[in-house]
Amino acid sequence: MNSTDNWLEHEHSLYEELLSRCQDAVGMEDWATVNNIFNELVTHLKRHMALEEEVLYPAYEATPHAPQGPTTALREEHDNIVHLVRDMILLLKTRDSEHVLDCLVFLENLMIKHHEKEEDIFLPMASHIMRDSRDELSRKLREFDASKINRKWGI
Repeated sequence: MNSTDNWLEHEHSLYEELLSRCQDAVGMEDWATVNNIFNELVTHLKRHMALEEEVLYPAYEATPHAPQGPTTALREEHDNIVHLVRDMILLLKTRDSEHVLDCLVFLENLMIKHHEKEEDIFLPMASHIMRDSRDELSRKLREFDASKINRKWGI
């Protein structure tokens, strides 16, 4: 991990950028680009959520005296995001620009709120609580094998 507490911020900004580009492509009704960008987003999200759910959150939860509520809430938000992403896959096929755009904006807002909770609350707290295992956690995150993701996305 690097020296900042909000070490996932870079990835979060990538997802927000992809959603913005996707919205722009919907506005132009460039559906091939929309599908490509959205598929890229999904690929990144799958890995990102797996890193959190399979490495970061369990390490945090295993730390003595770590409050358990935050990761439960963050996992539930992941579930909501995955559900919306699945819905978006189906919705994109309709090519209903207005509806797709509204749903992309909704997904973006949900993700931004989730990212803010992680970056402003959870990650600084987790970084402090897990400071003694920071190097080991960093190694596990770097070596994570994305081909063995546990979450079933159904897409």
